[in-house]
Amino acid sequence: MKTKNLTMPEREMLAGILKNYIGELRVEIIHTETDTYKKALHAREKILFGILRKLESAVTEDNPELPLAKKAS
Repeated sequence: MKTKNLTMPEREMLAGILKNYIGELRVEIIHTETDTYKKALHAREKILFGILRKLESAVTEDNPELPLAKKAS
């Protein structure tokens, strides 16, 4: 099993990028008139918030490395 790790500055940068994208996504959701597309955007937003919560909880921990992805061998 392989794991990729992020340093603290990398985690903070990725969290910032996610926050910016979520903000842009919210604007797109507001301006979207198609219900199906709006639901898809809300689903994407929910996933992004989950990722952001994981990153932010890892930033507050003393652990210097965050396992980003695990792959089965």
